[in-house]
Order: sequence, then C-alpha cells, then structure tokens
Amino acid sequence: MPVRMLPTGNEEFDLKLGGGLVYPALIVIEGEHGTGKTAIALQFLQGALRAGLRSVVFTSETRSSDYVLKAESSGFPITDYYIRGLLRVYSIQYPGDLTRDTANMLTVRLTRALHRLQADTDLVVIDSVSYFGSVASEPLLNRLIYTLRSMTMSGVGVIVTVHKDSLPPIATTELKASADGYLRLSPAVIGGRRLKVLSVVKLRGAPPGIESTISFDVDPAFGIKIVPIMVSQA
Repeated sequence: MPVRMLPTGNEEFDLKLGGGLVYPALIVIEGEHGTGKTAIALQFLQGALRAGLRSVVFTSETRSSDYVLKAESSGFPITDYYIRGLLRVYSIQYPGDLTRDTANMLTVRLTRALHRLQADTDLVVIDSVSYFGSVASEPLLNRLIYTLRSMTMSGVGVIVTVHKDSLPPIATTELKASADGYLRLSPAVIGGRRLKVLSVVKLRGAPPGIESTISFDVDPAFGIKIVPIMVSQA
C-alpha cells in the first residue's frame, strides 16, 4: 500500500515532520500522563478531517461529547466534523471497576468494532489503549494489535496513544514492532517553563531530513505551538 504525507494543518509541525502525518500507517504515541499524547493525536485527527477522511475515535479518558468539547477548548476545532458525521466518537470507559474480565471484554468488543469499521472508515484513533491494556490478557491484546496492523495494510490509518510501561512486556514489544511510526513524548523544563518534547523514534515512509526531536506546548487558542529551543529533559 503506497503511503503519502497528510498535512496536519499546523505548518510548523508539518515542516518538522517532513510534510505531516504518514498515511496510511499505524502510529503509536507513547508518554507519561500530561506529556501531550492526546494533543498530538488531535493534531493528526484534525489534519485527517480537513482532508475529508472519515474518522473514528475511541476514548477511554472521557465521554464522547466531552472529548469533542475538550478538543475545542484546547485549540482543535472538530465540532463541525462531529455534527456532520465525518467524525464519530465512542467512549470505552467502563462504568464500574475495571477487573481483568471487564478489560478482556472491552478488548474483545473493541477488536470486533474495528473489524466492522474497516469498510467505511479512513482513520481510527484509540486514546488510550492503556486504560484496558494494563489489565487485559496478552493473547487478546496481541489479537487487537494484529487487527490494527491489518487495518493499516488495507488502507486505514491508525493512531494509538499509550502510557509508558502500561502494557504487558510482550504486548508492548509487539505494538512497537508492528507500528510504522513510534513517537515518544516526555516533559521538559526551560527557564522554569514546563514544555513537552516529541522524539521520533521511527517513522516509516517519511521523507529524509525530518527532525528527530520537537519541543512544543499546547495553546488553547492555536493547539500545538512549536517552541524552537533546545531543551533539557526533566
């Protein structure tokens, strides 16, 4: 499947990534809480929506409507696409305690949902797989990862956010090995200001010369704001 660069709509960010998001591809965004995983996923999602791609988000962080509202308040205007049906958002939060059985159930249902979505979806975002992946069984997680890879090979873009060291070791290794892109996020500090750093560990299909380290912040008015300064990681 030939790949292309899909602009995200953020010119500075696109310039550093060699044109934007590699598409179709399985992109894994890893980082600790508060390092900007959702913001990076939203920037990619916004670019896909602007390009007319039918997109689906599975969020474990909040309710569907709250996800859209929080995106708007963070500088990512996606409400219009949500209203028009180009964007569908599903919450995968479980209302009770997340036991191993419920985590396995969520993993199975998500895998089945992905199979059903392949025919009429261009991009899938899972934010984040850590919610159930930290508890679910490895065979079920590996089946989910295989499904994500299969979707990419059939022409669907996939973006997965994951907290650092949250999945079982074998599933973590499988997810990273299967990914076309692996982006690692970490906090940084300069002059007392807390920033975020994106490290491009791998990005298959990207043109040569992309920057391997990108420092940024999230501005409520503009979304991702590149900070062109070398920073020392915290």
